Amino acid sequence: MSNHEIPAFRLASIIVDRLIQEGLLRPDRRDLLIEKISMGRMKENDWNLEIDLAVAKESSL
Repeated sequence: MSNHEIPAFRLASIIVDRLIQEGLLRPDRRDLLIEKISMGRMKENDWNLEIDLAVAKESSL
Protein backbone atom coordinates (compact mmCIF):
# COMPACT_ATOMS: atom_id res chain seq x y z
CA MET A 1 0.00 0.00 0.00
CA SER A 2 1.47 3.34 -1.05
CA ASN A 3 1.32 6.47 1.11
CA HIS A 4 -1.40 7.89 -1.13
CA GLU A 5 -3.71 5.01 -0.18
CA ILE A 6 -3.28 5.36 3.59
CA PRO A 7 -6.27 7.23 5.09
CA ALA A 8 -4.08 9.34 7.42
CA PHE A 9 -1.97 10.46 4.46
CA ARG A 10 -5.04 11.33 2.39
CA LEU A 11 -6.56 13.32 5.24
CA ALA A 12 -3.28 15.13 5.93
CA SER A 13 -3.05 16.03 2.23
CA ILE A 14 -6.53 17.57 2.27
CA ILE A 15 -5.81 19.53 5.45
CA VAL A 16 -2.43 20.83 4.29
CA ASP A 17 -3.75 21.82 0.85
CA ARG A 18 -6.62 23.75 2.43
CA LEU A 19 -4.32 25.54 4.89
CA ILE A 20 -1.97 26.45 2.02
CA GLN A 21 -4.94 27.94 0.12
CA GLU A 22 -5.79 30.01 3.19
CA GLY A 23 -2.20 31.25 3.46
CA LEU A 24 -1.61 29.51 6.79
CA LEU A 25 1.06 27.11 5.55
CA ARG A 26 3.85 27.55 3.01
CA PRO A 27 3.50 25.56 -0.22
CA ASP A 28 7.21 24.72 -0.34
CA ARG A 29 6.79 22.70 2.89
CA ARG A 30 3.75 20.73 1.66
CA ASP A 31 5.26 17.26 1.36
CA LEU A 32 7.16 17.47 4.65
CA LEU A 33 4.08 18.69 6.51
CA ILE A 34 1.87 15.97 5.06
CA GLU A 35 4.36 13.34 6.17
CA LYS A 36 4.71 14.79 9.69
CA ILE A 37 0.95 15.12 10.17
CA SER A 38 0.08 11.68 8.80
CA MET A 39 2.68 10.05 11.05
CA GLY A 40 1.52 11.95 14.14
CA ARG A 41 4.78 13.86 14.53
CA MET A 42 3.36 17.38 14.18
CA LYS A 43 3.41 18.97 17.63
CA GLU A 44 1.86 22.21 18.90
CA ASN A 45 5.14 24.11 18.57
CA ASP A 46 5.54 22.86 14.99
CA TRP A 47 2.07 24.17 14.10
CA ASN A 48 2.78 27.54 15.72
CA LEU A 49 6.09 27.93 13.90
CA GLU A 50 4.72 26.92 10.49
CA ILE A 51 1.73 29.24 10.74
CA ASP A 52 3.82 32.15 12.02
CA LEU A 53 6.30 31.76 9.16
CA ALA A 54 3.55 31.47 6.53
CA VAL A 55 1.72 34.54 7.84
CA ALA A 56 4.96 36.52 7.99
CA LYS A 57 5.76 35.52 4.40
CA GLU A 58 2.28 36.58 3.23
CA SER A 59 2.64 39.92 5.00
CA SER A 60 5.95 40.64 3.30
CA LEU A 61 4.55 40.16 -0.23
